[in-house]
Amino acid sequence: MWMARAYYSKQLEYFLGDDDRRIFGELATNHQFELDELQKNSWIEQIKILKDQLSKFDSGQILFEYIIPRMGRRVDNIFLHKGIVFVLEFKIGAKVYDIAAQRQAEGYAVDLKNFQEGSRNSKIVPILVSTNAPNYLNKIEIYEDGVCKPLFANATNLNEIILNASKVFSESDIDATIWENSRYNPTPTIIEASLALYNSHTVQEITRKDAIGNTFDQTCNSIDKIILKSKTGHKKSIIFVTGVPGSGKTLVGLTIASKYQDIKNDERAVYISGTSTLISILQEALVRDKISRFPGLTKIQVQEKVEALFQYLLHFRREIIENPQLMPTEKIVVFDEAQRMWNQEQLDKEIKTKLRRSGTLKSEPDLLIGHINKFPDWAVIICLIGGGQEIHKGEYGTVEWLKSIKNNFRDWNVYIPSAITDKQYLGELQPQEILAGVNYEFIDELHLKTSTRSFRAENLSKLINHILDREIIESQKILKEIRAKYPLYVTRDLKMAKNWVKNKARGNDRFGLFTIAMSHRLRPEGIVKSGPKEFHTKGWWLDSEEYIDSSLALEIPCTEFFSQGLELDWAIFAWDACLTPRDTDWNYRKFVRKEWRTMHKNEQKRNLKNAFRVLLTRARQGMIIFVPKGDINDRTRKPEFYDGIFNYLKEIGIQEI
Repeated sequence: MWMARAYYSKQLEYFLGDDDRRIFGELATNHQFELDELQKNSWIEQIKILKDQLSKFDSGQILFEYIIPRMGRRVDNIFLHKGIVFVLEFKIGAKVYDIAAQRQAEGYAVDLKNFQEGSRNSKIVPILVSTNAPNYLNKIEIYEDGVCKPLFANATNLNEIILNASKVFSESDIDATIWENSRYNPTPTIIEASLALYNSHTVQEITRKDAIGNTFDQTCNSIDKIILKSKTGHKKSIIFVTGVPGSGKTLVGLTIASKYQDIKNDERAVYISGTSTLISILQEALVRDKISRFPGLTKIQVQEKVEALFQYLLHFRREIIENPQLMPTEKIVVFDEAQRMWNQEQLDKEIKTKLRRSGTLKSEPDLLIGHINKFPDWAVIICLIGGGQEIHKGEYGTVEWLKSIKNNFRDWNVYIPSAITDKQYLGELQPQEILAGVNYEFIDELHLKTSTRSFRAENLSKLINHILDREIIESQKILKEIRAKYPLYVTRDLKMAKNWVKNKARGNDRFGLFTIAMSHRLRPEGIVKSGPKEFHTKGWWLDSEEYIDSSLALEIPCTEFFSQGLELDWAIFAWDACLTPRDTDWNYRKFVRKEWRTMHKNEQKRNLKNAFRVLLTRARQGMIIFVPKGDINDRTRKPEFYDGIFNYLKEIGIQEI
């Protein structure tokens, strides 16, 4: 069903002559949620101020509550005038120009520039209207993409601020109808998507509408059909969704889990991830957002509902092990990062060590499928599989799922994309060997082949794969394609790297410092990792720069164990000597107290390489790689260790700054 982008959209002349009560009534009618007194009073005041301040203008279009789909939020007002898009963010009664509010206004403007076709070639001027604040001496500064730095106005000088900005630029008129309904191709972060879905926005509102977005829709539609087929046919099905890093697998899982919540008929879905970081971040972000929207709610009240929908695999698994007679409660279960499931040896070791119980003689997929198999009629498991993402010992998930079905659950229907037969999913096993005797069907729509994490560079994951596979020519080719849109640099100066990401970030952009957990000789450079118990995960991903353990403070690096499934806008990646070029491959090494030691086991090499793969694909908008210079007097940090890395990146074509 088509939904209006704005609650109210009229030509300026019509708005100025429209009855205030009728305007308010239209806003209230289009508002889908419970209308509180704060919102009512805010609209009444906005109408009053805008009629007063815009009365001297002879043309324009005024829009109230224009949706910013990627964020699942609405900007207070858009004023189209003289070919310029003015983004107005009101703070009724505010006496200061709050920094968070400035970023909010700028974030809306940047979002329109990046994702809305109608704004692609327009000048966009964000204005923070703190109604009771003093006059501010504004200086109009514009970025190279046509977005101005935020301007500040109050209830009495907004007209002056708009007029002055209008004189600076000479733009062609904007067709308001075309602009308002122009195509919008958002790529939300997983946190933004979760907030939007949890607050009853549809996935159509927050996802792209181009060819890549259609692929996402096709994947979701295929899953919907399989769920319906399983339900009506009283069948049990397992669905494998594969995809490159950042292609939207997690968003698919969150969409399905949010969509299927028919509690009345006891047909609920749950999203489960083995990545504790992702679950804790999503839960915390949702709780904070809900409390900010509804101040009367307590954290405990919100947490109970959030935790029922988003669960941590460790807790889910423990409950099954400790209560073997327990019946499952959700008929649709989404397992994210399903490739990271343990084999029997690793699971039994975990159970004996952590739970002080005897082993189950089952792999993790055996245990989980067996639990959900208790339903007498139908059930659906959805496995979200990322290739090349295994970073722990004992993680052989994709193969273990298929082995479990083949050996123990042949009555389950299996739906897989043909891409799952690739080596990155099955390793050295032959597809016909692992699939023999399994009731499977290939559905290629279950594979997401293009990364959407970086809306600037859809081939970033391919570039990183080529770099890590030492494929220089292929790397050079892709780098040339993405260089104009996706800034990617290398530096030997950490201070330079930090200044670079700070200067690039705008609005609510987040940036941070990454390095792998085995980077032990970056300490002399001032890069000191926190241990698992000391690393403040929620604060690093969600808090502002005033907290020294926030990503924005650039003091504490995040490793692969705290970042899977999450992303930042801008990133620094610090590259240590654990992975250095050697002929056509790498030296794979770990540092032990006084020396680097060579890795010999293939699993260790795989995990190290995948750790680099994970962290080099965290940045949505741009990245800078920091390679230390080393120290001629320190045999653990010889310059030749790092020069080889630096020269290899330069050979590919990554420019130095």
